[in-house]
Amino acid sequence: MAARKTTALQTAMTGGKVSDRQAQGALSQAVDKITSLTRRAQKSKEVMAETGAMVLHSAETQGSLFLASMAEGYLGEDKLKLGAVDMRAPLAILAQGYGLYEAMSGKAGGGHALALGNGIMGSWLASVAVRAGQTLASKRSAATPAVSVVQGYLPAPGMDDVTLVQGPMREVLLTPEPEPRRPRREGRFVRAERDDD
Repeated sequence: MAARKTTALQTAMTGGKVSDRQAQGALSQAVDKITSLTRRAQKSKEVMAETGAMVLHSAETQGSLFLASMAEGYLGEDKLKLGAVDMRAPLAILAQGYGLYEAMSGKAGGGHALALGNGIMGSWLASVAVRAGQTLASKRSAATPAVSVVQGYLPAPGMDDVTLVQGPMREVLLTPEPEPRRPRREGRFVRAERDDD
């Protein structure tokens, strides 16, 4: 196994003899290594601080969303309203606006306010989405009433549904029968007679 080549820095660190030129090179090498390590440590510290802030902001968003939704469930939707306005929406917009202003000003608290505002806004939007989905479902079911037919039996007038024990249930769409078409005469042309003949 070949012996590793020792550098002037290693030789100087172990107390070996080096020339002035080698000593200057070793000193320069040591400064470069220290600078590189310091830069790496600083970058690692920044990455850890940024990761910690992201974790904290996620926790703030999820926590405020949970608490706002729990307040809606516990107090009821009407208790969160002032008149016809759900107070979660303006409160969330206020917190988000403040957070954005603080972030643009370079202040540290902006991210926290923005995360809290995002959570409250998420709770309000989730409630709005649930009500919108329920409205769409009720409109869909009201627009297409189903008529059930079992083994050829049709409902009597005034009945919406027929359920019989025998056989599988099927949904059918009842449409009127098309009017019969009159057959065309082919190859014959009838000439109309004029009254003045």
